[in-house]
Amino acid sequence: MTTDARANWNALEVREPDQVPATTPLEWQVAKHTAHADRLMNNLLPADFPHEVVRGTAGDALAVLALRESVRRDVEHGRGTRIHEALQLGASWGEVARALDVEPDEARELLRTWAQGQRNLWQANEEESRRPFGLDAAAHAAVLALCERSDDEAPAPAVAPAEERHHDTEPGKESTRRYAEELRSNPGTASVDGHTGWECSAGASLIVEASTPGPGRLGTHHGVIYACADHRAAAVDRVTGAGYEVDPRPAPPRHRWNPWPCGHVTVHDVASLDALCQQGTGEQR
Repeated sequence: MTTDARANWNALEVREPDQVPATTPLEWQVAKHTAHADRLMNNLLPADFPHEVVRGTAGDALAVLALRESVRRDVEHGRGTRIHEALQLGASWGEVARALDVEPDEARELLRTWAQGQRNLWQANEEESRRPFGLDAAAHAAVLALCERSDDEAPAPAVAPAEERHHDTEPGKESTRRYAEELRSNPGTASVDGHTGWECSAGASLIVEASTPGPGRLGTHHGVIYACADHRAAAVDRVTGAGYEVDPRPAPPRHRWNPWPCGHVTVHDVASLDALCQQGTGEQR
């Protein structure tokens, strides 16, 4: 995030969770919460405490409540993504349920709800003629298939380590590279394009999606970093460092056949572009 964004956040008075901008990193929210909570703790000091302190007010108490609720929502929003990721990496439903302290069928329902939200998001984008994010029909069906596993079934990870996925990555086509450059030079109103800044000539076999909680059960996708296998970790770091939930997964087949350049970023607003593109260029792996 930019320096101006941090300054604006520090100056923001929060009294309701919806006053927290969707892109606000969790660490910023926790820091503001701590400052308010420290002032409230000072109220426990005796009236004749010898050192000057700032004591808490009702505003501090309300801010603590609002920020705790905002953090709770942000953390809860990521459950579906993490359940999906754990299952893809070889965890069983029993293990997932124990990690969440729920029954396996409750964990399955959490994943189904998340998958439906992602499917709704894809369809809504298609209907509005926007570049779709979320789950297409095949990906949605694949997630639902995971729900049919038994509680103890733990197959081999579906996502291979990066060094085993080099065959999925090919050089980006020159025509696609030129189109990506054109997008970055002439951003449209529906989306904005940029680049992470790292040097890589490979095409992107992966898409690393950035999302934050949205209205109702739908997530709000703020953008995608297209990455090769070697830059998967760097892309994940870039997204989480900007305060977003992250959903790295293989690019759709049509994207692998005509791959976007590794490091290309597509987002829906300039602020998100800044968050994903202007965090330095030293993450190359």
